[in-house]
Amino acid sequence: MTGFASDLTHVAYESPDIVALYAGPDGLQEPEATLLAQLGSSLGEIEMLDIGVGGGRTTRHFAPLAKTYLGVDYSSAMIERCRLEFPAFRFAVADARRLDFAADESYDLVLFSYNGIDHLDAVERQMALREMHRVLRPGGLMVFSSHNANYLPAIIDRFRFRIKPGLRETLRSFKWSSVFWLKNGLLGYRMPLAAGRVHDGTHSFRSSGIYYVRPDLGVAELRQLGLIDIACAGNESREFVPGDHPGLRQHKDPWIYYVSRKPVHG
Repeated sequence: MTGFASDLTHVAYESPDIVALYAGPDGLQEPEATLLAQLGSSLGEIEMLDIGVGGGRTTRHFAPLAKTYLGVDYSSAMIERCRLEFPAFRFAVADARRLDFAADESYDLVLFSYNGIDHLDAVERQMALREMHRVLRPGGLMVFSSHNANYLPAIIDRFRFRIKPGLRETLRSFKWSSVFWLKNGLLGYRMPLAAGRVHDGTHSFRSSGIYYVRPDLGVAELRQLGLIDIACAGNESREFVPGDHPGLRQHKDPWIYYVSRKPVHG
């Protein structure tokens, strides 16, 4: 991220209340649980990079089982919290767009969970995906989640002004509806939106816009990088479907998990 948007988001993720928010949850998303189960004992041979580690939600489950583990986040406050909570494991402050600390093909599993990649704009997103691809070993897995553009009608409906039973609730609805449309301008006229940034109310609009992408276009991004064995799952599903599944284009879950593999040389 660059400029004001980057500063706004960074300030939010350094703030104590947001750090506490991300330090609270300790369970895996359903697709993450599937991934963990599928990897099984092979995790003991895997060197893992966990990007956007936040408060260490995924650390708790993956780090004790991996051969080596490094959790990174661009928030120093998040990393400090992780070091206090999980002193046995390694953490570092890092930027997903420039994984300069890592040599080419140095990790077997690269995970970027909880839609962290969506704080980047379209150009920066490609930078992050290329970096994840670069540090991944042949045969290794790239896993990340991203907001689903097909879910945007539900976001718009959430911020629709409504008359409530009480005056306070009605005024609150008016306030947040006004803020939403002030920040999103002509979003209603851009629908259906295949890919783009939306101020969706994350952290009460304290962060910059969030990138939404239609699942089939998310798959296309991975194909352009040369990744194979692409599969997707909605955030509340344990079942992955192939990246060329005919229903993926219309999939409506709030966000999608993408799993793909880097081809083996030769």
